[in-house]
Formats: sequence, structure tokens, C-alpha cells
Amino acid sequence: MPEYSTINLHPSSHPISSLKTHTYDVICIGSGWAGRVTAARVVKAGLTAVIIENELVGGDCPFWACVPSKVLLRSNETLEAAKAVGGAKERIIGDGVDVEGLFKRRDQMTAGGDDGQVLVPTVESSGAHLVRGTGRLVGVKRVEVKSWNGETVELDAVHAVVLCTGSHPVVPDVPGLNEANPWFPRDATSASKVPEHLVILGAGAVGCEMATAYLSFGATVTLITTSKEILPKIDPEAGKLVRERLVNRNMQFYLSTEVVRVTREATNSVKVELSNGEVISATEILVAAGRKASTSGLGLDIFGLSTDGSAIPVDESLCVEAVPNRWLYAAGDINGRSPLTHMCKYHGRIASQAIIAAARGTPRPHKDLDNTSAVADHAGIPQVVFTDPIVASVGLTRTMALAVGKSVREITAPVKTVGAMIHADGYQDGWAQWIVEDGSNKLLGATFVGSDVTDLLHASTVAIIGGMRLEQLAHAVPSFPTLSEVYLNLLEAAGF
Repeated sequence: MPEYSTINLHPSSHPISSLKTHTYDVICIGSGWAGRVTAARVVKAGLTAVIIENELVGGDCPFWACVPSKVLLRSNETLEAAKAVGGAKERIIGDGVDVEGLFKRRDQMTAGGDDGQVLVPTVESSGAHLVRGTGRLVGVKRVEVKSWNGETVELDAVHAVVLCTGSHPVVPDVPGLNEANPWFPRDATSASKVPEHLVILGAGAVGCEMATAYLSFGATVTLITTSKEILPKIDPEAGKLVRERLVNRNMQFYLSTEVVRVTREATNSVKVELSNGEVISATEILVAAGRKASTSGLGLDIFGLSTDGSAIPVDESLCVEAVPNRWLYAAGDINGRSPLTHMCKYHGRIASQAIIAAARGTPRPHKDLDNTSAVADHAGIPQVVFTDPIVASVGLTRTMALAVGKSVREITAPVKTVGAMIHADGYQDGWAQWIVEDGSNKLLGATFVGSDVTDLLHASTVAIIGGMRLEQLAHAVPSFPTLSEVYLNLLEAAGF
């Protein structure tokens, strides 16, 4: 894949002149999952839709985020899994991943940064129209599109405009950081060379996943965070387990530490000065300090909405509350409710159903589990962090439950079953946790830490959304011999 700085973000196809009409039932600004799902579903319902995209169709996910990052991590996961099973490990020749082969696979999975191979045909086959340019609100249900060659047009929406512009990285206010030409997540996932020493600023999912990946490539990795533990949005025990495993692989962490200055040296190395007085010399520094909503340049100010990167407030149907007459929606990262790829797909489904209902004159009142209400944003947002070990979580953590005034109890158990032992010789126990509401015994949250725990998550997600109690879960029998028997461990720890 070409280095990020060399990729053509503005292909010449689908110019403004290719539009056959300037009026659509629905206008989507942004072609990530939220925009594509919304447009495809309203078209399927008999409405017309256009997607406006100012970069590559598909957004970050297929080219620089979810897809390439997981490809970068998968090779080492597979190698380590094979090394842990007798009869397979004896066939392994050499040590470590083949980085060149790994990068080649990433390039295949990301189509080399060419959105014309998969994403553009996907939009076209859905029946939605596509135009390249920057979309900006200029009035009620009215959007101006400006292409990179300066051509402009104004489009009118009959029913709705949906903002799906996603988010972009936060740049900490650190002296010298911008001048040091740091890496951002797009640079890390599209790189074709491995830095000798990579410093990562930030300990969220992106920072920890890239730390895990580059460690497996043979780089020295140092992670710096102002938080007390890594993965601060997940249970502290999960972060601790990941950190301890990575420390055993010689990764260095600085917790509760600030970067006070960054300098790019004449030798092209990076000098990183820390609040504890230490100075680190590295090859590259990756900024993974969070993201904020991409609201700038959308014309939100004419409706009294903030353009500073703060999330756009929406109601349960993802309609922007501050704009009268329910025609403006914000789906995906831009509304800040659940900024994850799978939740963007979910938002596209909810927003499209709300728009279709309104267009048919049958808008629905918001209620739990209604198909025009994004209730999962509150009850059960699942997330998997592909570190070593993997962390899979859904719903409330202990901290979150206490913050919303819930009286809960924590149930923990090891991820150790016959299925786990079949998966790997000497399978490390891992850790499983349920957060259960006192009194009702309803499951509110779940976290799993360990190898191969990803597919354990959805059962808990279903149970949380369905309001299931432990008395019911006790009769959901997991198959033998699978990792799912960890549910028996949890039930036993709960007294069942």
C-alpha cells in the first residue's frame, strides 16, 4: 500500500457534472458505514439518495482503521496460536512474522488505497448516487457540494440530510509535536517500514493495538499515557492484564505521565521529554490520543450548532434535536454516542428506518427496542480490542455502573475450559467478568480477556439487550468442548 502521504484522496471519478438531478429524498454527507447503510436502505424502500464524499469512499475503516489494523495483528495471532499446539509448532521454521508478507496481505485487503475496486461498486449497486466533493449545509434541507477543482452545486433534500462525516484524531497541545511530523493512526496502518523504536502517545484501543502489532514486527515500543491504566474505558483489571503480558514481551509503559515536549532531531530521530524528567529517543512517535467529531466546514453554525469537534446531540432516532422539523440527522462517530464501526452500521439502520417512517407519514414514538430507536447505545455497546491478550467487552463496567447509580455486583471467573486447553497447550487462564444488577439479577456488562475470546462476547450482548437474568442464563447450556463453557465458570461463581 502506498504511504499515506502519497495516496490520492480525491479520485476524478463521480464529479459534480455526473449528477443527473439536484434533488434527492435523502442526502448523506459522508460515505462511511453510517452513510452507506443509510443510503442503501432508503433506496431499497423506494426513496432516492445521494452520498457526498470528500475523500476515499468508505472512510477510514477499509483503508486506515479497522481492516488494516486487524490484518496487521492477525499474522502474529495465527503464528502464536500455531506455536502453542503440539503437532503444529514442530513445523514452524524461523521466528517472528514475515513483515514483508504481512504488508503485502494488508495491501490486498485494503485494495492498495483504491476505492474503485470494491467500495464505489458497492454504493452504485445499492442504487444510491455518489458525488465527490465537500458537503456543507447552506439552508433547510439544502447542501452545497464543492469539488476539489472548484466546481460547486447545490442539492435539495425532500425528506432528510444525514451527517455521517465521522471523526478525526485529537492532537494534544504539546510543544514541538506538530513540528516533529508525528505519525497518526493512518500513518501507522499504512507504513511499509518498521521503525526501530516507536513511541506511542495514548493508551486507548488504537494505541494499544498498534503497540501490539509493532512489537510483533520486532520494533522496540514505548507507550506513554496520562491515565492510571491502559485501556481506561474498559475495566481496570482488563487493562492491567494486557499491560502485564506486553511487559513480559519487553514493552515499556509510562502511566500517569505527560509528554512536555517533542523535538525532531537533525538525525531524524525524535526526542520525547516526559513530565517525570526522563527523555526518550525514538525513531517515530505515533499520536493515538483519541478522536473528535468531524464537524468543521459542515455549515452547522447557521443552525446554532458547534463546529469545534464536540459531538452533535441527537435524540433516540439520531435526529438532531436543536434543528426544527426533524429533517437533520447525525449518525456514527459525529454524534459521539458509540464511535465504533459496527455501531455506525447500526446507526445507519436506525436513522434510515426513522427517515422511511417519517417519509411514509408514520413516524413512531421512541420506546425500548423500537426499530427507530438506538437503544443499544445505552445498554450494550460491544467492543473487541485485539491486543495480546484480546479484550472483549460489552455493556457497563463497574465504574460506569456506579456513575449512573446502579447497585451491582461483580462476578469473575477464569477463562479456563477443556475447550481452551484443546485450543492451546498451556492456555493462559485469562479472565472473565459479569456486572449484574442487584435485586433483579439482570446482566448489565461483561468483559473477557484472553486468547480467542472474541466470539464469547455476542452471547452476553444478546443477554444484555434482552434483559436476561442469571436464572435464565443458567439454562443456556454451552457446547462441550468449547471456550463458551466459561459461562459455566461464571454461573458457578455466581452461585448457580
